[in-house]
Order: sequence, then structure tokens, then C-alpha cells
Amino acid sequence: MTVAQTESPPAPPDWNRTGVDYRAPMPRPKIRGKFIDFHCHLFAARHGPAWFEAADHFGIDMFFSMAPFEECLSIQRMYGNRVRFIAVPKWMEVGPNWVDEWLQRLEMFYNVGSRILKFHFAPGTLASRNWKIDDPRFHRIMDEATSRGMMIMSHVGDPDTWYHGKYAADVSKYGRREEHYRAWEGLLERYKDHVWIGAHLGGNPEDFGRLQALLDKFPKLHLDCSATRWMVREISQRRDAAREFFVRNQDRILFGSDQVSGDDRNYDFYASRFWCHRKLWETANLVPSPIVDPDLPPDRQPVLRGLALPDGVLQKLYHDNAVRLMAAVGDRIDE
Repeated sequence: MTVAQTESPPAPPDWNRTGVDYRAPMPRPKIRGKFIDFHCHLFAARHGPAWFEAADHFGIDMFFSMAPFEECLSIQRMYGNRVRFIAVPKWMEVGPNWVDEWLQRLEMFYNVGSRILKFHFAPGTLASRNWKIDDPRFHRIMDEATSRGMMIMSHVGDPDTWYHGKYAADVSKYGRREEHYRAWEGLLERYKDHVWIGAHLGGNPEDFGRLQALLDKFPKLHLDCSATRWMVREISQRRDAAREFFVRNQDRILFGSDQVSGDDRNYDFYASRFWCHRKLWETANLVPSPIVDPDLPPDRQPVLRGLALPDGVLQKLYHDNAVRLMAAVGDRIDE
């Protein structure tokens, strides 16, 4: 027996465990106007070729990206109006003057057209920086942003699998979901006259009751449905309730992929995320998710259960809601 005969075949990549052909034709969604991804992370202009090859294949026209400011002008020169920027701090550098530095970067982003400011209030981020969501120092930054007419976006919470796993192992460090959401509600109340976007379905797609209560209480609150593995797992597990929630709140939800670029990521990696989102929102497919979910054991990998949202809901999710919110802050992205 030869060595070649005894070798096992290579394991499939984590982004395609089921052998999907990500280059198979997929028609554009039946919407009027641009197909807009309102939440992503195109980190560098050099990542653009593979990113936009996948975007073009799946019909996505425009992105709102949390890129480092140092990359914004290069991305803008290469891809023009296909990318808008969401203002973020320099995450890896949080020194004693971080509030002033964040305010300076806010102005820099504003000057290149950003009209959204993002706060990353995930439990891991809060713990690593010894932050609290209701820290008054954040008010200075939020006050400056809202005085300029900017919207606020936040990542609050994380998957239930994390709260019941690694966060539960050290509650004193990471905190509990309930305390995180009480603090967020305080901010929503303080800035109730300004548009606020809760990323990743408000960080709690496991609880549509909580999300509905927040939407009912805060009319300016909107949600995006970004994060691929998280959405596939949790939306699919409660498919009927999710569809009802999206239809009921069709004017308050925006599409986002949470796609993240990297030097080690290629067309197929990016395509896997776009493929899953389009299948999840547009179709009634019942198929194994092609992307490995590290939060579940190998024998319990997710089954994608598509919502088959009505065309009118997809029109708002993919286009109308983003256009309406941006027009309100002076950015007419459909012109």
C-alpha cells in the first residue's frame, strides 16, 4: 500500500463543510434600488478585490464598513460610493486620554462622510477595558455625535451560548445579560430622540420578546440582522417566530452581513457569508449550514431554515430602511 493510499482526504474548510458551489449563479433579489449591507468590516483596501468579487456575484451593491480611519481614503479612492464608513475608535489603543482621542477620530470620520458612530459594548470588550456601558464618559462622545446629527450603533450583548458558557464561568468579570440590557436601556432613554441601531438584532436574537419590548418602548431604535453564524443558528431554531418578528417590524430592521475581511480570506470565505444570508432571508430552504459553528459540537451543527420573507419586507430590509435613515442625516445614498 502506498503512502498516497493511506492518507486521509483533506478536511473541508470551515466555510464550506457541505461542498456548496459558491460560484453557482444566484439572481439578484427582487428589489428596486441598491442592495445595501449596513454592517460590515472591510478593514483594508487590499482586501477589496476578493470582497467585491463575492459581493458582485451575490448582488450586493453598497456597504457600511467599520474600517480603520487610516484605510478609509484608500478604500474610498478605489471603490467610491460603494462604501460608506461607520466611525470607530482606534480599538487597540486605549490610553488615559481615550475619550479625547475618540472625539478627535469622530471628527475625522465625520469629515469623510460618516454619519454613524459605533460603540462595541460586548461583554469581552467591556471586561478587557474595564468599561461599563453606563459610564458617563461615553456621554461626551455620544453628545458630540448626536449634536452633529449622527446616528449611534451599538453592539450590546452576545450569544446565549456565550452567556451560558465562558461568561458564566466568570460572572464577576463579564457580567450578566440583564445588567447589560438595563444599562443599554438607560442610554436609549437618554438619547431617545436620536436614531439608535442595535447591531446583531440587538445582540439577543434568542429573545424576540425582549426585542419587541425595546422596539415598542423606543420608537427611534432600529436593529440590524448582521452576524452570519449567530443568525443562522438562532433564527433557524425559532424560524416561525423570527419570520413573524421581521414582518411585524419590517420598517425597523436593516440587512447587515457582519462580513470581516482579512489577509487570509478569499472569495469562497466571503461568498459563504453572503450565501447564507440570502438563503436565510429570501428562501424557504432547509439545508445544513455550510459554515462550521464553533459554538456547537460537530454532531449538532446548525440546519439553515430560511424565512422566505415577502418581497415587500425584503425591499425594506435590503434597501428602503437604510436609504430612509441616511436621507434623514443628509446622505442621499440612492442618488
